[in-house]
Amino acid sequence: MVSEIKRGNNNLNAPQLPSPQTTESRLKNWLTPRTLKWGTGLLLTYFGLRLLFLALNISSFVPPDEVTHAGICKVFARTLFFPENAPDTYEFGLVTTTPWLYYWSMGKLLHLNLFGLSDLVFLRLLNIPLAFGTIYFTRRSLRLLSDSLLTQLLLTTVLTNCAMFTLLSASVSYDNLTNLWAAMSFYYLFASFKGRSGELLAVSICCQLAGCLTKITFLPLVAAMALLLLIQGKKLSDLFPSSLTQHIKTMPLRNWLLTGAILSLFGLNINLYGRNYLSYGELLPSMQQVLSPQTAMQYRLAARGLIFNQYREEKISYMDALLLAGEITHPGDKSDTFFLLMNYEKLKRNPQLWMGPFTYAKTWLETTYATIFGIKAHLPLYKDSRLLIPYYILSLMALLGFILNGRPRKSGWLPAGLAAVAIPYAGYLMYAINYTNYLNYGVPGITLQGRYLFPLLVPLSVLLCRYLLLLFRTEAQRVTIALVTILFFIAGDFPWFLLNTTTQWYNWMPH
Repeated sequence: MVSEIKRGNNNLNAPQLPSPQTTESRLKNWLTPRTLKWGTGLLLTYFGLRLLFLALNISSFVPPDEVTHAGICKVFARTLFFPENAPDTYEFGLVTTTPWLYYWSMGKLLHLNLFGLSDLVFLRLLNIPLAFGTIYFTRRSLRLLSDSLLTQLLLTTVLTNCAMFTLLSASVSYDNLTNLWAAMSFYYLFASFKGRSGELLAVSICCQLAGCLTKITFLPLVAAMALLLLIQGKKLSDLFPSSLTQHIKTMPLRNWLLTGAILSLFGLNINLYGRNYLSYGELLPSMQQVLSPQTAMQYRLAARGLIFNQYREEKISYMDALLLAGEITHPGDKSDTFFLLMNYEKLKRNPQLWMGPFTYAKTWLETTYATIFGIKAHLPLYKDSRLLIPYYILSLMALLGFILNGRPRKSGWLPAGLAAVAIPYAGYLMYAINYTNYLNYGVPGITLQGRYLFPLLVPLSVLLCRYLLLLFRTEAQRVTIALVTILFFIAGDFPWFLLNTTTQWYNWMPH
């Protein structure tokens, strides 16, 4: 009995060891809002420094169509309102019937170049804030679904370490403004649904109309958003006033301004696309429809199409087409024209090589991944097919997570709404544009570039990051997959880029 008491006293007097921490508790202590916000800040700083490096060093003949975009911006800089087609603009294509908002904005801002920089470098620097704006509104869109800081960190990593998006963000391209309008359209549209706000819906409509004035491929995106709005119409009936007269009388100034902006942007769209259709029978006429074939040949892309179509329609011989292709001055378009001609000649001799729509869909998916996580430009840089496997695996895991957890009853209808816009747009892009162009030219990759899906950055990246993590049940599992994905994306962008680029990428003198 005494010995038991002594043993008990000894136990009482013994030092108490702290209970071991579980993995979950360690993660909670480490994954604080402060830590994750610092991580996000470092990622954005790293992204900005890389864009500055690219903007100051990459050859002007590398980014897709940069010479043309920069040239049109300079043409718009020379006029107060809108320029006219003239001999000194023919090399850049049409300047009167094209969506003009990007060129007009950049042309006016070009007058602020008071720092001795070349116009091209200054225009590249003006494009960098557009990329940060796209990231900002994509992150805000994620917060409509989740406040998870880990998911936000993953989303920031994915956006800032995507090779094609990185190069594009430091280039002169109307895609940068298009991507920003798309991100803003998505955010304000879904924020209006969630907050039941007519004002936010009006802002989304303004962004959509501005996007249509920036690039014609914004039109099907607006159509998909309008379809979603119709589907949600019954749920959103309270956004529209029951008494229009009373609403107009009591409408605050900001609503009047929004109404004026919508009407003005709508009128500008009618002026552009309606006039084109009435005059040429097309929403966006080709150069040869507006000007003579001889004049159109001065524009490198029109020259490529004219030479190829004349050959395909047997108006000129194969050898004559090759000779004409040799006169194209832009090295990238010259080589592209040679390839188109030689490839079509091969298809004429071997018609069994043509692909049907289902075979093409597989090629479309593979090429899209290769040109999002690799670089398709006038000097392309692609990843080895084995390096693309992890991207496929992560996408399939996110898709499985969406199937298991993305049902409206479980996670609300916002995720389903994002998918409802993304799927029709991607399908239209694949079949109506890419496959149609393949049937015309015989080249699967013609007009097929991953950057054409960047208007879908909000639904694609938000759903990927959200449902990749929701596939796992414990915080430890989510942190592990997030860290692995973050490290993989970071290694797959700038380090991979530096290891694979040659001196040709940097052989450029400012002008």
